[in-house]
Amino acid sequence: MSTSTEILVARPVSGIGIARLPRGRWAARLVPFGYLMPAAALLILFTYWPLLYTIVLSLFRWNLVSPDMEFVGLGNFIGLTQSPMFDAAMRNTVIYVVGSIPLKVLLPLPIAAFLWALGGRRSAIYKAILFLPTILSFVVVALIWMWMLNPIGGIVSALASGLGYRLPPLLGTSETALWTILGISTWKIIGFNTMLYLAGLSAINRDHIDAMRLDGANDIHLLRYLIWPLLTPTTLFVLIATVVFSLQQVFTPIDVLTRGGPANATTNLFYMVYVYTFESFNVGFGAAGTTFLFFLILFVTVVKLKLLERWVHYQ
Repeated sequence: MSTSTEILVARPVSGIGIARLPRGRWAARLVPFGYLMPAAALLILFTYWPLLYTIVLSLFRWNLVSPDMEFVGLGNFIGLTQSPMFDAAMRNTVIYVVGSIPLKVLLPLPIAAFLWALGGRRSAIYKAILFLPTILSFVVVALIWMWMLNPIGGIVSALASGLGYRLPPLLGTSETALWTILGISTWKIIGFNTMLYLAGLSAINRDHIDAMRLDGANDIHLLRYLIWPLLTPTTLFVLIATVVFSLQQVFTPIDVLTRGGPANATTNLFYMVYVYTFESFNVGFGAAGTTFLFFLILFVTVVKLKLLERWVHYQ
């Protein structure tokens, strides 16, 4: 009685260097792509297709209602950059982003280090208090601060009057409106960034800290030579997320508190796109502004990754 063993031999297909696999193996290889298809379909439908269509719209003049669209090429981009609102929006965007870095990237680090060193139940209480504004809607946060900053009967004005100071309308003055919105957004976001730094600190092996203590290292040495290098991946993420999302998240407080005023003092690029598209019905300018924003954010992100990646240390 003899037994035979069937051996599958991969053969090239019509001269192409691809091995012919049994049908079951091809099905097994296609299974992962099947799992990815729902997420990929949603990503294409709600992200890449709208982005591509927006780029196409930026080349046309359209009022959102008329069935006819006039092709103008780069005319929308030229007209947008020559508009007075663009200059104010670009200036305010740069000021807001630059101001966000020390408040939302650097300030949460010492707060996280303090909570990490504190530990225990008190640390948990402080974390809960600090993180509470993060879970609130930005609309709710804006309305709370609108009431608090009201020149007539607001808590901030009342406290200032009690101390002998007379505050100007912080949201109604060109010199203070943008900085007030920056402070409000910092109050909401700082807890989230602090938790990110706390997660990075919790991943540090305390044996390394004990070893440096035995070698005579003080707190400054620990921060400079151990904690800061190991936190650079977290810092890079917080920096990129802050710059990218600060452009988008600030739209809500601007819309609720100032509507871009006074005199475009708080208008940023995102709010400018909204005004041109849904208030002026100039879809071409709005699409051109969105396209400009997309490539600006992409450029800034790539440059930051290239410049800062060399300073990032991974465990």
